Amino acid sequence: MFAQPITENPEVASSPFSTSGQELFWPTAEDTGEADKPKENVVPFNTVATPPGFEMNPNEITPDLVREVAGDVVPFFRTKMLNTIDAVEEYSWNRGEMGGLDWGFDSLNKAFEGLNTGVHLIGGQSNIGKSSFMLQLAWQISQSNQVVTKERPRKAFVLYFSLDDNNNELLPRLVAIDQRIPINVVRFPKKYQDNATYMTKRAQGVIALKQSADYINMQDVNNGSDIEYIQETMEAYHVELQKVDPTYQLVVFIDNFHDITIGDEKLRAKSGGEKYDHIADLLTKIATKYDCPIVCTAEFRKLNGNRRPTPDDLRDSVKILYEAKAVMLCYNEVSLRGQQSTVHWMRPDNPNKQPVYEVHIGKNKFSSFKGRLFFEFIPEMAYSREVPEAGAQRYAQMVNG
Repeated sequence: MFAQPITENPEVASSPFSTSGQELFWPTAEDTGEADKPKENVVPFNTVATPPGFEMNPNEITPDLVREVAGDVVPFFRTKMLNTIDAVEEYSWNRGEMGGLDWGFDSLNKAFEGLNTGVHLIGGQSNIGKSSFMLQLAWQISQSNQVVTKERPRKAFVLYFSLDDNNNELLPRLVAIDQRIPINVVRFPKKYQDNATYMTKRAQGVIALKQSADYINMQDVNNGSDIEYIQETMEAYHVELQKVDPTYQLVVFIDNFHDITIGDEKLRAKSGGEKYDHIADLLTKIATKYDCPIVCTAEFRKLNGNRRPTPDDLRDSVKILYEAKAVMLCYNEVSLRGQQSTVHWMRPDNPNKQPVYEVHIGKNKFSSFKGRLFFEFIPEMAYSREVPEAGAQRYAQMVNG
């Protein structure tokens, strides 16, 4: 009645479609009595047949009907993604060869691929030179990014918020940094008016400061300290800068993060970690909104001994440490240990050990660099001199003992 069983082939015995101990039989047309029936109603096995008695709905919206009515309309989601890709490509190609803005220090440019959008933290203990280092960075960025070039396709405008000092303290430091003269020469000119060299340099520094009004502005503690004020001021500067020249990029410095307050009465009750988590979150959103680098000093918790800090030593650090794109941990052994310090440099005009400002890159989302940078610091001028690679290796050996 049935066809002969298929002889088992050893090569296909392991087929997953075979059943152990049971043969497969395929019935023929003769076996099923279908040999003499007409074939016109036979539906191929791979075609879905319309159930008997089922009629197609003439009002059904089919893909063919949609295409016929709407034409070849591109789906919105495809257009949206393609536009996003084009925008990112344009942004990337407009960044220039360096990547970001020029820090004014070659070592920092290499470490971070230039100065880029996001929150940067400069952490350190009190009285080691954080504010001086911040001011010098702000001044150098304002001076190094004034002309659009192939390497630097955007100009920098530095907006500096000092929540500690007033402008009577800040501006003399900028002149001193620019001219490499003592801060007190700028601060107390009558005392040094008989020194022609100092007076000439001081005058040149004041002129340079005035000529930089289109590249750096100072907001001191008298103007406000709350995060809402900072955001409103940034908004006003951003709008005005885009009117003047769209190639401007706003760069914000805040000294320091832990002095920022909250003006909103509903949120003012926040304190400690909750307060700084809120501020950290806002700073990150502001940086993204304005495509803006934000550089802040930050305080450490009280450290035991004179050890070098780690990222976990940042005060109230959970959220801000997470949000920051870069964390620089600063250390000044001479400031902490005085003439007992090991890491120092010597000046020909001063018998005392001079401070070496160490900047350890504790977090870096811009590149793989996580090393330590060194700067020879001259406190009375608020000026740091970048140490070349050979000197940096010598200082690194001192640190490592």
